[in-house]
Amino acid sequence: MRRIFFAAAIFTAAFMAGFSPALAAPQITLSQGTLSGGDEDGVAVYKGIPFAAPPVGDLRWRAPQAAPHWSGVKRATQFGAICPQAPVDTENGEQRQGMPESEDCLTANVWSPDPNSKSKLPVMVWIYGGAFRVGSSAAAIYDGTDLAKHGVVVVSFNYRLGVLGFFAHPALSAETPDGPTANYGLMDQIAALKWVKDNIARFGGDADNITIFGESAGAMSVNDLMVSPLARGLFNKAISQSGLGLVPIAARSDAAAVATAMAEHFGVHGDDAQTLAALRAIDVNKLMEAEQTMPATAISPIVDGVIIPAQPSVLFAEGKIAKAAYLAGSNSDEATLIKWLGTTPDQLFAPFGDKLPEVRALYERDGKLTDKQFFHLVFDDAVFASGASALAGFAAEAGQPAYVYHFGYIADALRGHVDGVGHAGELAYVFGLRGLKKDPGLAHLANAATRNDLGIVGMMQDYWTNFAKTGNPNATGRPVWHGFTFDAPQTLVIDEATQTEPAFRQRMLSLYYGAWSRRTGQPAPPPPKAP
Repeated sequence: MRRIFFAAAIFTAAFMAGFSPALAAPQITLSQGTLSGGDEDGVAVYKGIPFAAPPVGDLRWRAPQAAPHWSGVKRATQFGAICPQAPVDTENGEQRQGMPESEDCLTANVWSPDPNSKSKLPVMVWIYGGAFRVGSSAAAIYDGTDLAKHGVVVVSFNYRLGVLGFFAHPALSAETPDGPTANYGLMDQIAALKWVKDNIARFGGDADNITIFGESAGAMSVNDLMVSPLARGLFNKAISQSGLGLVPIAARSDAAAVATAMAEHFGVHGDDAQTLAALRAIDVNKLMEAEQTMPATAISPIVDGVIIPAQPSVLFAEGKIAKAAYLAGSNSDEATLIKWLGTTPDQLFAPFGDKLPEVRALYERDGKLTDKQFFHLVFDDAVFASGASALAGFAAEAGQPAYVYHFGYIADALRGHVDGVGHAGELAYVFGLRGLKKDPGLAHLANAATRNDLGIVGMMQDYWTNFAKTGNPNATGRPVWHGFTFDAPQTLVIDEATQTEPAFRQRMLSLYYGAWSRRTGQPAPPPPKAP
């Protein structure tokens, strides 16, 4: 799945930002022990650093415990094992070839342009996507070298996935009645951020200037961390790339019913300590097999009352969010997801009822659309664009700087072959070409980048790293990116001609604001004032 998404945006380059990189990776001593790293084109790289104890045996389905210590010098030049994940499709299997999987997977990676820097470099912490079921920080696309060359320290990490990362069995609540349960993958993310806060100065980073950024499930995680009381003070800025936003997440009761049914599938009944001992003894491969029959919403973040106190969109609307600048957006053809979700036009259009002709007329004000184009545009807006704009508007109302983008630039070699920029299609423009060149299936495409493609890469990396540095993405020589509010909804449209557009698609997005309002009982964001 990820391979196809990445192929939609394989063009990027290593743009320098006038920063003098380190010549080698010095040894670094943490409270856990001493590390030796590697060097990637003048950037110091440290991989596979444990940030929490291995969640194995009795620690399966528990909050992450303190990171282990080691003696001597730990060689940190290889990614740690990826977290166990059920096969989703053949492409996902290809992505995972040669990657060891283990429940002992809670490791972090750091790219630093200068670990000895005295200037306290801004920090960008990446959270990968994959529907909370697949993915890892070891994916080639997430190589942090090019971003680090812009004068930031880049961190990535693994977090538990699927049934191991999100499991709401009642026995777990009984075991820890006063603590968080179920959202173990989010607990891992919070533990990783605490590790960053405590240790990043040793890598040249500024513990008081941390940006979290993620895509898809990673972007949803960013939104969850924005509303989580347990993540307060762990970051200062947030970037949510295709983070859905207004889509509701499951309640504990629904997820608990699925978890109970899964346990009964293995002949495990009850909600006591013996129940948990039996569940923790199940072979991980058998759990992965069973996971494939579980609905995605039950093995994803849920409203647990502690880590996520209520629906994230409602908490945004109520202003119960972190004090952090917020940047969000989506791509021009997120509907590339449809083939895996199995969404049909009837399912997507059902909420409109007999108003569907009016909705279509609204979408066709600038010209007739094919049925496929209409279907895709509604999917893009309902699931992704409306959420990005709404959450940014709520953040602005809470007093935080907020910015919205719409990514529509199609690389020159792909023009005429794709309808738009698919889900995850912006990733290569953010991270750079370096990692993809290591992928035999994409290297030949990466080499096709044109001057125009490289220009978009440089612009995106400037915007993202400037936001991390200052909370404002604007950069000298780049198109001005105005902030977003509901009163003046300004969206940066990134395309052949990049510019901020007022009230971009807001007539359509207001349809989904209204549906969200009716579902939640919250006031709908005001309609745009611009025509």
